[in-house]
Amino acid sequence: MELSIKVEEEIVTQNVYPCEIVSRGSEVHLDSENCGTVRLRYMSDSLAVTCTTLHYYSFNDGDLVTGFLATGTFCGFIVILFTVMAGYLMKAHLHRRLSIFYSLLGCVCFLTSGVFIIEAWEHAFRTRTRDLAITKGSIAVINGVIFLMDTIFTFRDRK
Repeated sequence: MELSIKVEEEIVTQNVYPCEIVSRGSEVHLDSENCGTVRLRYMSDSLAVTCTTLHYYSFNDGDLVTGFLATGTFCGFIVILFTVMAGYLMKAHLHRRLSIFYSLLGCVCFLTSGVFIIEAWEHAFRTRTRDLAITKGSIAVINGVIFLMDTIFTFRDRK
């Protein structure tokens, strides 16, 4: 995606990582080849915070393994993703292999947590806690799919 802005006889070049603003003659173009992965990371971080909030209100996930897996996944990836976002703000480059590793790990952890949570709550009586837990599991599965998309987009990046 490229955004063009007309500028009068002024050459403007500004490097904003991960999106880059490049001037070509009298037009300024926003080069946004990495903006997609950054937006996916912001989205996955906000969904991880949402899952953690819902996890607080529907903590009893049936067995201890599901509770530990969900808590570790949600809180751990909040820390990881906020650290990666802070690195983007400080213009610190994250190596491509490390980014693919974090994305694959997030995909597996969020998909597993979501499936375990839905499986633990699907046959419970219909209460507010059950509805919150099913919502939490569904959002975790969606976040796992977003991490898979982030993995694919990072892998396809040829930098």
